[in-house]
Amino acid sequence: MNLIDVYIHEVTKRISKDKRNDTSLKLKSTIEDMLPGDYSESDIKGVLKKLGNPVEVAASYQDTPRFLIGPKVFETYIRTIKLVVPWAVFITVIFQVIESIVLYNGEGTLLTAIIKTISLTIANIISVIIYVLFWITVAFIVIERSGGNNIRIPFITDRPEWTPDDLVKVKIIPKEKTISLNDNIFSLLGIAIFAFVYFNANHLLGIYTSHNKGGLKFVMPIFNQEVLLSFAPIILFCIALSVALTLWKLKTGQWTMLIAVANALLQCTGTIVFILLAIHHDFIHSPAVPYIAAITETTSAKILFAIDRILFVSIAIAIIANAFDIYNGFKKARV
Repeated sequence: MNLIDVYIHEVTKRISKDKRNDTSLKLKSTIEDMLPGDYSESDIKGVLKKLGNPVEVAASYQDTPRFLIGPKVFETYIRTIKLVVPWAVFITVIFQVIESIVLYNGEGTLLTAIIKTISLTIANIISVIIYVLFWITVAFIVIERSGGNNIRIPFITDRPEWTPDDLVKVKIIPKEKTISLNDNIFSLLGIAIFAFVYFNANHLLGIYTSHNKGGLKFVMPIFNQEVLLSFAPIILFCIALSVALTLWKLKTGQWTMLIAVANALLQCTGTIVFILLAIHHDFIHSPAVPYIAAITETTSAKILFAIDRILFVSIAIAIIANAFDIYNGFKKARV
């Protein structure tokens, strides 16, 4: 892709989608009109230098000429948010988890305590994000309105003045190949939740009854923890690979053939492990079967039959879902 196309992309990606096509045509026409008949790459760079930073050019194409945060400090504003918000969220989560552990007195089930902790953590994260965004925005509004365009933020280095040579470093990734930050965050969160639930299944996944105080009382686990822990080495290996693959995706930012192959190998390994777990003869905690049969007023044989059907359906869903994920990975890598 030539410098003109890259420059137009850098401008149009910063404006609303419904105006991108028209803006792209207008900007391309403007650039071509400014170029001589037999132009060279140096002529293109000269024209782009005259047009200026794509951030400021994009601002000129917006409907409203006035901004809450002006284009001259907008990138610093965004970089500040990207620096501060993740740390604010991380610290909030750490404090909330520590507080929940310290205040947990053993009353009620572990599942109830976890649900309460998650609910409070989510509420506090939302509150912290709102406060952080509000005060950062207020600070930048005050600084900009007072004429302080050259803002110095700790841990954020000043970027050199924009030049057309910066366009050479721009990598335009097709939307279909892009791996978003949200995907990676949810992937890491999912890995953490799975690991915690797997190694604490005998306290979380089981039969609950109503507590006389209105809560839940844990009666017994559904799965045999000894069987689960016998697969711990391969599970830990899969977790480590999942984290490594997610970090790889985060660094690359797009699907590649190598990432698709690694994802396929991981998905196949995970599916095989799940099948081996599900077909293990002691996978279900044996006392749970007669207990469920008693409270449902049926026989243990029928309960075992129902569990077998549930496990069979779960295996089928896992195979289909992982096959689709593998197919999707290779499809995006080929774009």
